[in-house]
Amino acid sequence: MNGIQIEGAKNMEPSAIEAAARYLHALQSSGRFGARLEAGLRPATPEDGWRIQRRISELRGSPAIGWKCGLPPGDRWVAAALHDARPSGGVAAAPAGPTGAARIEPELAFELKQSLPPRATPYTRADVNAAIGSVRLAVEVLGCRYDDTADASGPELMADSLWHQSVMLGPTVAVDFAQEPFPGPFEIALSVQGHDDITFAASHPNGDPRLPLYWLAEFLRSQGTGLEAGQAVITGSFAGAIDLPFKRPAVLRYGNFGELALTLEQL
Repeated sequence: MNGIQIEGAKNMEPSAIEAAARYLHALQSSGRFGARLEAGLRPATPEDGWRIQRRISELRGSPAIGWKCGLPPGDRWVAAALHDARPSGGVAAAPAGPTGAARIEPELAFELKQSLPPRATPYTRADVNAAIGSVRLAVEVLGCRYDDTADASGPELMADSLWHQSVMLGPTVAVDFAQEPFPGPFEIALSVQGHDDITFAASHPNGDPRLPLYWLAEFLRSQGTGLEAGQAVITGSFAGAIDLPFKRPAVLRYGNFGELALTLEQL
């Protein structure tokens, strides 16, 4: 399911990239789900998955409001543009996960106060830290447009934005992003109307949630694009994927950082 690429795979023709992007864009725009891409339209390399994803962003006709990323193992790429952001306390749509509930991931979002555009020289950690304007509570709502993901490869998931459905942005928190090390583990408490509270021992999969952001700045630079002022970047869940019942108001409390409220409707 998470393979990097198929051995001996060749780059897709532009016409195949276009057809794959238009198919997935139609599903994303309508909120529908569909079969995996036809065999001749399935990306087999990270490069082709990325090309399809970027073409979908162009078809949307609106700039990305941010990015999701992760610190990739080996040659795998973990990056996807964010286009749908909702405010804390709002309602978002989500597909049903394996248990019949929605799936969410509690995160922190780094909001940039200055751009990190393409340039010849690499970005240092200090450069990226200086570009961060604030940190906000965030929740990523998960969803994939393929109605069967059992055999979907990493590049296929990359094409469809790596399980991204939407992101909910909460209040700004008092986090010193220039501090070394980054603030350590804390607790996340989930309250759902009609259910007992659940507490998670929260920590970022990479320890420091800025590490994937440093990778993303360099990755986008290598691709001839960049990060823009005003964009928000989420870098990984602090509590894995959490099941959340539909139509039940919920509140996530992030230790002493604050809380984020949300309600999910089923697609």
